[in-house]
Amino acid sequence: MDTEVILQFKDVYFTYDEETQGEEPHWAVNGVSLEIKKGDFVAVLGHNGSGKSTLAKLSNAILIPDKGQVLVEGIDTSDEERTMDVRSHVGMVFQNPDNQIVATIVEEDVAFGPENLGIEPAEIRRRVDDALKAVDMYDYRDKEPHKLSGGQKQRVAIAGIIAMQPDCIVLDESTAMLDPKGRREVMDTIRRLHDDLGMAVVYITHYMDEAALADRVIVMEKGDILFDGTPLEVFQNVEKLRSVGLDVPQSTELALELGLSDKVLTPSECADAIIRSFK
Repeated sequence: MDTEVILQFKDVYFTYDEETQGEEPHWAVNGVSLEIKKGDFVAVLGHNGSGKSTLAKLSNAILIPDKGQVLVEGIDTSDEERTMDVRSHVGMVFQNPDNQIVATIVEEDVAFGPENLGIEPAEIRRRVDDALKAVDMYDYRDKEPHKLSGGQKQRVAIAGIIAMQPDCIVLDESTAMLDPKGRREVMDTIRRLHDDLGMAVVYITHYMDEAALADRVIVMEKGDILFDGTPLEVFQNVEKLRSVGLDVPQSTELALELGLSDKVLTPSECADAIIRSFK
């Protein structure tokens, strides 16, 4: 396997159905093959039931494929003796931060993962401080998590994963329960982690404007990969995306409504295209 490949799906199938004789199961993930490499920033889109959250849980052995293989740094996730190794390489942040926070003080919560890995106390102290600084929550290290805002809690949850120093972080709709300010805080944090630490990011979302910030977009439909390309490539397929219950970023939609030929993803690109149209 390519040394740059962190996460590899090889013809992966998974179903939540009970085993039945003679009936083909409903595949939540249906023969998916893909690779996530070092430094990738990938958004995964799809409506409810498309398989995107199942894909996330398969990535670090929360779920195990019924058929095919998921490899993390070459480790097969079905090897129960290597589960902790898998999760040390691929960390997961869930939708509700309250389900991931386990301690009554912020810095103790961030230390929980490294402690379970058997890291030396002095190294844990360094990792906790670095992780909290990376998500801009160092000044809250002595606070009680339940007194924080939703966006702050989610940043603490992300810090807990960073402190384990994974090669890849998978975020399963981690902004879905947040207000716009909280979503912006978390997205800024994720982008900074990718840019500054070189961490691969797989970001499951249903917000088109968040997906537009990624370097690569994967669209799932009925357990299959429908599109896999740059945001610009994927969001040109407006009618096909709408046919599967998805939309395009608001800036792209406005540009289309105005009849602009420019390929637009962001508000600034939309503004530039409008200005050019008057020249």
